[in-house]
Amino acid sequence: MLRLLFGALVLLLNLADNATTYFCLVEPIPGFLVVEANPVARWVFDSMGLLEGLVFEMSVTTFTVGFIVWTSLLSPRLRLVILLILIALPGIAVWNNMRVIEALGIMPSFGI
Repeated sequence: MLRLLFGALVLLLNLADNATTYFCLVEPIPGFLVVEANPVARWVFDSMGLLEGLVFEMSVTTFTVGFIVWTSLLSPRLRLVILLILIALPGIAVWNNMRVIEALGIMPSFGI
């Protein structure tokens, strides 16, 4: 049950990371050079496009989380450690992206 909870948290934080990354990178901001910090993700975005790259990354993450949650090839303790790492990484990315969004004043309006 804990693995399912952690897996869901990984996916939610990854979704938040993707949304905040999209807001930061979707349009050029005059006077600023905003780029993806992760070189692998930057390569994926350059190769596929931002939206397609985010969908691809979310698909890979979802598959990976499913494997980790349900595999019997890894010990339960190792699976929890991996999930905790996968929680921390997008959590840090969301925190950083929110700092960038605030600093640049690009808070999305969602059409409101």
